[in-house]
Amino acid sequence: MIKILVPVNGSACALSAVRHAAFLYRESSVAEVVLLNVQPPLEHTRASAFHSLAELREQESREGESALELASNILDDSGVRYTAMIGVGSPARAIASAAESMNCDGIVIGVNLWTQIKACFGGGLAASVMRKTSVPVTVVKAAGTGGAALGMPLSPAPHPHARPALVVYPGSH
Repeated sequence: MIKILVPVNGSACALSAVRHAAFLYRESSVAEVVLLNVQPPLEHTRASAFHSLAELREQESREGESALELASNILDDSGVRYTAMIGVGSPARAIASAAESMNCDGIVIGVNLWTQIKACFGGGLAASVMRKTSVPVTVVKAAGTGGAALGMPLSPAPHPHARPALVVYPGSH
């Protein structure tokens, strides 16, 4: 049973990776998908002077749920079995930690043209994740990597999945 992790942030690149994961599921190459959105920790910002940690975590949850919405809709429409999570911390470290803690067999990351250029020089999120994890990382080039939106957004539809869990990863500052 192969399980893959797909980091999503609501971008066209991330949605291309989600579509690729849905394709892999339909082809019976993958049994389960883990969607992960990583939020920057708000307790290290000015907001911490005005809000409690619980309020900051609720804000991180709301932002994460918003970023996961289109990806969840794509997987729901494709009938994919998945789990959604929201991580708080450094993106590369959180992705690697989530892949390990969820026992994922691989990571699928969507990239745009600028990320591809940075990867040639050992930079960018995909390269950072590759350095921090021992699982294979698949890089998916987004269609129309110029950054344009992919068509009309899907209408938000309620889905039967539970609210994504919020996980704070150590070393997030």
